[in-house]
Amino acid sequence: MSRKGCVMIDRWRWGWRVSVAVAVVALLAWWLTSRDEPRPVDVGEHENVVNFLTAGDDGRYARVAPGVGLRFPRDHGAHPAFRQEWWYFTGNLKAPDGRRFGFQLTFFRFAHDRFQAYRESAWSHDQSWMSHFAVSDVMAGRILAEQDYARGALDLAGARSRPFAVWVNGWSVRAVPGARSGINARLKARSDAAYIDLVLSETGPPLLQGEDGFSRKDDAGDTASYYYSLPNLSARGELVLGDESWAVDGSVWMDREWSTSVLTKGQSGWDWFAMRLAGGETIMVFQVRNDGGSPFRYAVWVDASGRTRRFGGRDVTMEPMRWWTSARSGSRYPVSWRLDIADAGLSLDIDAAFDAQELDLDFRYWEGVVDVAGTVDNRHTRGEGYMELTGY
Repeated sequence: MSRKGCVMIDRWRWGWRVSVAVAVVALLAWWLTSRDEPRPVDVGEHENVVNFLTAGDDGRYARVAPGVGLRFPRDHGAHPAFRQEWWYFTGNLKAPDGRRFGFQLTFFRFAHDRFQAYRESAWSHDQSWMSHFAVSDVMAGRILAEQDYARGALDLAGARSRPFAVWVNGWSVRAVPGARSGINARLKARSDAAYIDLVLSETGPPLLQGEDGFSRKDDAGDTASYYYSLPNLSARGELVLGDESWAVDGSVWMDREWSTSVLTKGQSGWDWFAMRLAGGETIMVFQVRNDGGSPFRYAVWVDASGRTRRFGGRDVTMEPMRWWTSARSGSRYPVSWRLDIADAGLSLDIDAAFDAQELDLDFRYWEGVVDVAGTVDNRHTRGEGYMELTGY
């Protein structure tokens, strides 16, 4: 169908998306103002993801607990009894000419079972979905980002474990024909500025974060999530930006979390890093920042043989080395870091591949490609990965 012939359809879809976006933003406003300490929300402004994920539980949602154990492929699918969850795909890609790209395709699910009045409509549903799609063009120093919304009704958005699929409208990751288990899937998303089509192949078992998948976000464990990763999905396919297209391949990191309370009062944001080194090692580290206190830190290190080591806050040293201020939002982000884990013989410098990788969406945050250089056991190494910065 020609672009001209799509005008009426596009207008209908745009109207639908605007209505869903308004509903979701209204939901967020209600959620925040219904808590013990009301927080006014201007629907016309960006929402703070940290405020939204701060603990506030009325007892209607399931709680995360240690010792439950994760099961696969079941836990690749949705967990609607919990208030929120996400499927995070971030990747480092390269074209045959060496041109580098990064991408993010993320699916968020939010439960809102208090909205009872609209249940008679086929459009109504107790789950709302949001998706973010972004491409970082390293050589051009630009990021292209878009968002989409849908309710869980009428198959507009959802997730399942067998065969694996997660989708919001036309953006999706779905198991390829014949895939029996795991994440062997096709990832597709199209925005006004970018199109991506990748085949993902699982190259190892899920990496359980924290204590067998129970991931604390504070020392007491009062806030936590179920959390696992697939750090080394191989990827091959096509990337299109405007009138240019490339055959690309690379590695994709999938993060999965679900919970009812992710953060607690006084926690101001988090910094997250997922990296692959030239020697075949992978490392993930995050810190949750506390107002007026020490951050909560966690790291996991997988060497080239597959041996896994986990480290708590006292083992991990993180220091921001350079800051960048967004001309668009005025937010100031630490885009260069020094990471040290003495017990692993690890010392790394982590630098944004380019600074301007802020996602200026309804939830504003920084997420993009990083370059890594340093030493592992006195051996020089290099690598690449992804970094996420929230609450700035």
